[in-house]
Order: sequence, then structure tokens, then C-alpha cells
Amino acid sequence: MRALGYAAAAWCLGFAGVSAWQVAAGPIGQPEARQRYAAYASGLAIMGVLVLVLKLAGAAVALAAVLVRPGLPRRPPQLLGVALWGAFGLLSLYSAGNLAITVGTVSGLLPPSAAWTAAGGVTARAILYVLFFLAGSALFGVLAVWFHRRHHLPWTSAVAGLAGAPLLLWLILAAAPAILGRWGLLPT
Repeated sequence: MRALGYAAAAWCLGFAGVSAWQVAAGPIGQPEARQRYAAYASGLAIMGVLVLVLKLAGAAVALAAVLVRPGLPRRPPQLLGVALWGAFGLLSLYSAGNLAITVGTVSGLLPPSAAWTAAGGVTARAILYVLFFLAGSALFGVLAVWFHRRHHLPWTSAVAGLAGAPLLLWLILAAAPAILGRWGLLPT
């Protein structure tokens, strides 16, 4: 299981590297996109740093899961269990949303969004994006179950982590951009 924890940490660190590059490079894409988002460079940088910190925290949680030995006082393993279940829940929920949007759009149940159209619909890159998140979800899911059993955690740890996942996802995808939009740092 140690290898699984290290793989989950590497997944997070690789993903964090992308965020670090995006923050350092500024608005990226085609020249029109750079111009269109230039006014929001500060807001995009803030969002980039926010998700960078979360990805680094995910790596720390994955590493801690394999390094914390049974027999420690109850609180640290319980908090770590909540964090593992939360990471699993967040990645699973995000993956499920991406899959639902893809299936809904391809089947004609949902109209293509502007982002969908700009990305070119279902491409190899889009499929790899969804698979990447499914892999992260699987890594954290197996790690959460293993850690939960290894430390004999109460079921409340899993419930707390899984219940907190939608809240964290809402904070990242809706609340933070809305706040930055009200401050004029992102489009509303």
C-alpha cells in the first residue's frame, strides 16, 4: 500500500506542477484568449494559487497516510481519514460531473456549452482529462479504505469526509470565483 500512497502523492504533485506553471505563465492559450483574460490575470492567479495549495495538501495527505503508524492518539488518524475520504469524494464527484456532461452532450440531452465547443467536443485530450481524474479518484478511494481499516476508524470519519467533498468542490468551483467576480477580479 505504500506504493499506492506514493502514487497518489505523485499524482497530486504532477497536477500541482501544472498549476504552478499556469500561475507563473499567466493567462495561456491562443492570442485572443490571452487578450480576453488579461484583465482577469489577478483573479486567475488567485484561483491558480488556491488550487495549487489544495493539490499540495492532497500530496501531503497521501504521504501521511502511508507514514502514520497505527497506535497513535486517535485524533490525527481520524482527521487524516476524513481528509482521505474527502479527497476521494471530491475527485469522484468532479469525475462524475465530467462524465455526466460528456454523456449528456454527446447523446444530445444537453446543449454543448461554450467551453465544450471551444475545446472541440470529445477529443483524445478530453478523454484523457476525465481518465486522469478517475485515476486520482481510484487512488484516493483505495487509500482511504486501506487507511480506514488499518486504523480501525469509526464510520463517521468516512461520512464526514464524503459529506465535506461537495462543500469543498462548491467552494472551489462556485464560491471563490463568485467572490473574485464581485471584487472585479474575474468575469461574472
